[in-house]
Amino acid sequence: MSLHDPIKTGSRITRAMSITDALAWAFLTEKAVLDFDQYGAHEFDRPGVDTLWIMAERHKVGVTVDGGGTSDPHRDAQVIAALVEALPDHVGGRRMATQIAELARARSAPDWGQGDRISITPCGWDWSDEEGCFVAGTAQIGSLWVWRDHRRHRREHIGQVCAISYTGTASMVAAKRRNYLAWYGALLDLWAVLSRPGMLDTIEITGALPALAPWRETKAKH
Repeated sequence: MSLHDPIKTGSRITRAMSITDALAWAFLTEKAVLDFDQYGAHEFDRPGVDTLWIMAERHKVGVTVDGGGTSDPHRDAQVIAALVEALPDHVGGRRMATQIAELARARSAPDWGQGDRISITPCGWDWSDEEGCFVAGTAQIGSLWVWRDHRRHRREHIGQVCAISYTGTASMVAAKRRNYLAWYGALLDLWAVLSRPGMLDTIEITGALPALAPWRETKAKH
């Protein structure tokens, strides 16, 4: 049985989806968006009220958590979007919520540096009429050279410097992997709530999760 095969539960039919598939369905297929309470999406919020109660109240009345489009997203998509919207700060808060929604629409995962190689690239480019193409940009910001010519006249020249930057360094790759692990942790937080019985009407969240550290798996293959 595939993850998308229907499962009959009593009088309703549910679809089994992984947490990443459910997010893609909500944000890509159903066009759910995040508004972070700019349009009254949190009208059920009350100080000291548990998040699960908020989700349940929205779920019962079908609150439109997301705007845009000509029709409202599916009720389950609204619940998923609302839960992403309400991600706590300890798993990334709004910034992580935005990243999760964007990646879900692209059916993708964070870049963990899988294709990065250390390299040097110019910080700017200039057009060369002589070469007929763009060349590495330079600027007169180098050291001052002072000398005397054969007539003993003082000469000065500021060196031409090509500013460069490094990409694919160990620190850059490490930062990407930390972000991947933070994304994974946020998915676990969402999975823990969405997989509870009765949280969603037509979707059954499975235990399938993305790889915890794909860089280790890639290294093992080599």
